[in-house]
Amino acid sequence: MRTVLAWQESPPEKDGIRNVCYDMCFKPDGTQLIAGVGARVLIYDASDGELLHVLKGHKDSVYAVAYAFNGKRFASGGADKTVIIWTSKAEGILKYAHNDSIQCLAYNPVTQQLASGTATDFGLWSPEQKSVAKHKVNSKVICMSWTSDGMLLALGLFDGSVSVRDKAGNEKHKFTASSSPVWSILWSPQDQALLCVGCLNGQLKFFDNTGQPKFKERQLDGDPLSLASFNGEYILLGGTDKCVHCLTREGIYLTKVTQRDSWIWVVKPRPKANFIAVGCEDGSLAMLQLVFATVHGLYGDRYVYRDLMTDVIIQHLITEQRVRIKCRDYVKKVAVYKDRVAVQLPTRVELYQLEPSADELDMQYRSAAKINQKLECDLLVVASSHIILCQDKRLQLYNYEGTLVREWLMDAVVRYLKVAGGPASKEGLLVGLKNGAVLKIFMDNAFPIPLIKHSSGIRCLDLGSTRRKLALVDETNTVVVYDLHTKEVLFEDKGANSVAWNSHYEDMLCFGGNGQLVIKTGDFPLHVQKMQGFVVGFKGCKVFCLQYVSMGTIDVPQSSSMNRYLEKGDVQAAYQVACLGITDSDWRVLALAALQGLQLEVAQAAFIRLRDVRAVELVNRVANGLAAGTPKGLLLAEVAAWEGKFDEAARLFVSEGRIDKALELFTSMRMFDEAKHWAEEAARNGTLVKGAAGGGAAGGAAAVTELIGRQAEWSEEIANYEAAAEMYIKAKKYDRAIALLVKNSWWDRLLKLVRLLDKAADVKHIQAAVTAFRRAGQYDAAKECLLKLEDIVGLLQLNVDEQRWDDAFLLLAGHSNLKPQVYIPYAKWLLSKDRFADACAAYSQGGRPELGLAILQQLADNAVSESRFADAAHGYYKLAMEALQGIQSPSTGMTDIDRQALQTFSTHYDTAEMYYAYSMIHTAAHQPFRTVDDATLFNAARFLLMRVSGRDPPKGIVLSNTLLVLARQARAQGAHKLARFAYSKLQALALPLAVAAEVELSSLVMRAKPFTDADALLPICYRCQATNALLNTQGDFCTNCGAPFLRSFSTFEILPLVEFELESGISDAEALSLLGEDAAGFAATAAAVVRGGRELGAAHGVHGANVLLLEHEGASSNTHEDSFAAQAQVPHTPIHLGRAALRRLRVSEVLQRRWPNPLLPVQWFRVLDDEQPLLVGPCGHFFEADEFEMAMLEHAYAPFSRVPVSQERSVALDCSQGSNQGSKQHMQGSSWHQGAQAAHGVGSHSKSSNQQQQQQQSWPSLGM
Repeated sequence: MRTVLAWQESPPEKDGIRNVCYDMCFKPDGTQLIAGVGARVLIYDASDGELLHVLKGHKDSVYAVAYAFNGKRFASGGADKTVIIWTSKAEGILKYAHNDSIQCLAYNPVTQQLASGTATDFGLWSPEQKSVAKHKVNSKVICMSWTSDGMLLALGLFDGSVSVRDKAGNEKHKFTASSSPVWSILWSPQDQALLCVGCLNGQLKFFDNTGQPKFKERQLDGDPLSLASFNGEYILLGGTDKCVHCLTREGIYLTKVTQRDSWIWVVKPRPKANFIAVGCEDGSLAMLQLVFATVHGLYGDRYVYRDLMTDVIIQHLITEQRVRIKCRDYVKKVAVYKDRVAVQLPTRVELYQLEPSADELDMQYRSAAKINQKLECDLLVVASSHIILCQDKRLQLYNYEGTLVREWLMDAVVRYLKVAGGPASKEGLLVGLKNGAVLKIFMDNAFPIPLIKHSSGIRCLDLGSTRRKLALVDETNTVVVYDLHTKEVLFEDKGANSVAWNSHYEDMLCFGGNGQLVIKTGDFPLHVQKMQGFVVGFKGCKVFCLQYVSMGTIDVPQSSSMNRYLEKGDVQAAYQVACLGITDSDWRVLALAALQGLQLEVAQAAFIRLRDVRAVELVNRVANGLAAGTPKGLLLAEVAAWEGKFDEAARLFVSEGRIDKALELFTSMRMFDEAKHWAEEAARNGTLVKGAAGGGAAGGAAAVTELIGRQAEWSEEIANYEAAAEMYIKAKKYDRAIALLVKNSWWDRLLKLVRLLDKAADVKHIQAAVTAFRRAGQYDAAKECLLKLEDIVGLLQLNVDEQRWDDAFLLLAGHSNLKPQVYIPYAKWLLSKDRFADACAAYSQGGRPELGLAILQQLADNAVSESRFADAAHGYYKLAMEALQGIQSPSTGMTDIDRQALQTFSTHYDTAEMYYAYSMIHTAAHQPFRTVDDATLFNAARFLLMRVSGRDPPKGIVLSNTLLVLARQARAQGAHKLARFAYSKLQALALPLAVAAEVELSSLVMRAKPFTDADALLPICYRCQATNALLNTQGDFCTNCGAPFLRSFSTFEILPLVEFELESGISDAEALSLLGEDAAGFAATAAAVVRGGRELGAAHGVHGANVLLLEHEGASSNTHEDSFAAQAQVPHTPIHLGRAALRRLRVSEVLQRRWPNPLLPVQWFRVLDDEQPLLVGPCGHFFEADEFEMAMLEHAYAPFSRVPVSQERSVALDCSQGSNQGSKQHMQGSSWHQGAQAAHGVGSHSKSSNQQQQQQQSWPSLGM
């Protein structure tokens, strides 16, 4: 680093006040310098020192000035205890006072807040405030500094302490920096937690923002009076030693910048420029320019340079890898040679060596040696075992231990020094002197060897790779190339400042100057391109140039040099130039030139670089031909043909007497006109056609066909597809013709061709046409082809692919064995249309019923997962019906498979009933509006709880919801005992907080209620007239007689129905004919039995038992005369009716339930209440007629089974028994239509073992 004086000024004293420049500041744009000198504020032009303004607002010495960072105003303060705010136009706008003299000023870089320090306080002023906020201090404020973010203000105090304040003036930290006054202070711009403190005991210290020491303190030669940051990386320090020093921001001493004649009170860097301003005790001001020297070295593609004055960076110019070496001291010189790097520091020289590695791009360096001596030099170079120092005319050779090995004294000042290579410890040095002499010195030789005596001083030197040529640049900016053997000048040019040989090719050098880069190759004209800077290296196609302080790489095109060598016919030299770096197109030019000149090694190497396998194979064929003695003309003809020079190839073939090769060349490319031309030319010249065919029978059919085929191939190649197709048909190459017709979508022509083909001989071609028609969507054409082949399977598949289901079903009429081929795809199509029921039927038709069942099962499971329990009930109902249809044997001879199907039916049907009941409960529990009345909810909850009693409920059914609905309804209807039971069950479950609170409260309320249920709610068995509890934990049946309750699946009320069986030997048809034959005389008796038994049993308080009352002898006699009534009183035993009993029954009081599977027996039921019309729904459940009709009208389908209204009414399910006019046909309310699927899964309830045994005994007659 060196300094250049830009300007200086010594203002004269005024008003008797001694001139001392205590403080200065720059305008933020760097155009003006503000200085406080004496009692005046002086404004200078920062460029030339012109005095612009003299401001006389102060009455005493000015101690401090500061400029706002927005450039709008600056401030000054001094011994007159006042602070004056000035505009950028030097106009005073504000003045405020302190009680003591102003010692320092500082503007906040963000908020434009001005801080002013005095002996007793410091103030904070901003344009937005009307007053100055002042804060007391315990010691005199000497200096202050803001952090770059404006958040902290550091105050240096006279008692040696530092106070750190926030931007509001509140003290955050305070610590003692020294026992001497803190005279200068500075926050680091790069690290806002780093504070530099200068004390009057000559020490420079570093702290963080809490007062903790950071780096090693520095002892200075004088007291630091001023600190300033330069470029954010360096600290400028001025003080009582009359010098300005430069240190790193970590306090590492670098160098002395300048020295003045008196104390330096202030040093300030100029913004955006490498200038500093210095103010002294004698009132003088100086503007100095700092010039940073470039410290660097280059060897090959490794560039070493100094960074931040203390670091060394090693850069690989090809890969752009960088390695930083932190020396933590002032780096004076660097040098690099092969794997060695030397760094000169003020007191030592450190040497580094590249780690041994097979990778030439490795950048791992380690310390190799250290010379602990203070060595001074102008130039430094390093070799494998030595370092060379140049001082004026003297060269000194030191080994790595620091021993002076040898010394040379030159005749003139050394201007250029470079290691020229050589064996280790015996390297040669290339030395250029100021008197124009160029010497070569070997390190093991004490005597320099003169090479050239030039007429002018040497500025730059470089030696060619073969040591035969020397290039230099002299003081007149002339580049000269010498032949070291003959000493003659080979080349000379003006306007050069640097020169370098190409390290990979000696006949190429470059030199720079006048903003240009000049490339010289051999004796060819110069290649010139733009470049700023100095050439320092040339390797391959890359030129390394130094631009100011940065190293750059320029890619130099070598195409022109290669082409010039090719023009001369020097293929080898062109290849050497190409290896320096050219484009792929240039490599191809070189390869073809070498191939034409039969320089096969160069051609092969060039094609290998291009990775052109076919070209490499051609080179190998040519090489083999040369080795076999093939004439060069034929080889060159093959090369010309490969390059596309067909006329030249033909000429070479003809010249070698191979006209057949020329004809083959053109005919293979369908260039028939050219082939005819060369044949006629050969005939006129009498050229012998080697290998020509002899005479023979011409015009044979085979030859004609072959010719037509070749013509067709040629027509196809030239895209004349219409003609090619016609020729292929004539040549009977139907496959090629079909391919062309399909490619061009000529479907009509293809169909005409198929009609001409023979269905026996050309099956393969017709099938190919079918495939093409199907891919193109030509249904009719494909159908015609298949009909011609009589391919029924193909026709079916065509209709299936086109989704023409009606046509497919028509074809199945005579081919039932192909049903799976149609119905399985049809089922998949139905699934895509969401027609799941039809899809299941289609799977059954296709022989895959398990797929349909899987779909139904998946739909039911999805409905449960989505809480659509009504849909889930319908799904399981459909599964039950499918299982029922799977029974293939009558009830008297069922197989194991049939029994399994019957069990599956019973399970699914039972599950469907539970989901159907739970759907009402779930809707009531989660929807704001109910769809059913309270009585139905009450009955459904009881029904569901009795069904799931003693087993796990189906998935999705939440018992807490059922119990909660039951409890609420029981409480509302007076079933207090049942409500207590439900609430006790709920208390044992984990419930939501709100529900749990309701349950607890309701349970307490129920304690005040009776312990019985309302009598009107208790269910009565219509068979035995016994009264039952509201909730039977064993199942939904009578606890007295074991008969299951038959409920309406609209309201879940118990219906007045009792099941009976026919005696052995009575068929269903006979039973139907017997009904009502003797009903007139028996009707009154039957009714009396029913009513009398109910009334008398209730009157005597007897429920659930046979009662014999002596005072009603007539009624008792009539009861026992009725076989039905007599058997009804016997518990756990089926009722069997004979012919006499059937005759006494009216048609209107009997219901039948027929199953959709005719193999299952009919079930018979007697209606015991004439006033309640009942019917059997399509699902097999019983309904009250009016409720059923209401549901049909509301939903347009039947309850539970969801049979649509149209189907339901079409089968005339008029099963009401409210009128005696019903015929036997009307009585058969369960006459099933084709689509109805219903049954009742009896036997699924949980009963005692005795009840289960009796019930199981009642089922064989039904086949269940």
